[in-house]
Amino acid sequence: MESEKKIVGRCPKCGGNIIKTCKGYRCENNIGDNPSCSVVINGILGNRKMSDEEISELLSNRRIMLDGFMSKEGKAFPTVLELTDNGEVLMQSVIGKCPHCGGDIRVGSRAFNCSNFNSPTDKCEFSIWRNIGGHQLTLTEAQEICGNGITSAELEMFRDDGSIYRKRLGLSPDKLQVVKI
Repeated sequence: MESEKKIVGRCPKCGGNIIKTCKGYRCENNIGDNPSCSVVINGILGNRKMSDEEISELLSNRRIMLDGFMSKEGKAFPTVLELTDNGEVLMQSVIGKCPHCGGDIRVGSRAFNCSNFNSPTDKCEFSIWRNIGGHQLTLTEAQEICGNGITSAELEMFRDDGSIYRKRLGLSPDKLQVVKI
């Protein structure tokens, strides 16, 4: 009797099923004596245990922003995981270009920040808070603001009294702030 296997998504390289294993996740075509695929995704990335749901989202969307990674020095950091067509998982902190100065926008624990913030010559204070009006910005929404100057859809936000309202987020005329539109 064959044991049941947990499938979490499709392989980016060969289209086979990605299954959960004792050490992480592996393409079903990378098991046995004559594997035809090489895709293996570790269950622990950046000293952080990955959930089945996070791996499924990564396999579906090819990019996912997550918190809770840990450097060798013990410092916590957020990052964007990017899945290549060959099944490699890359850590990428840059999500786009700064609409104000053209520097790199990096994901931070509380905001998406311009890499020129501490530059002595090209100082730029552009940032996008990750939580605006009680709405947790997604990677896609932050990229839309940087690239298009506005989110493509209205976002659900909350007033102090708990009532819900919807607004799009966009850039101020000087491209230094994110405003509700």
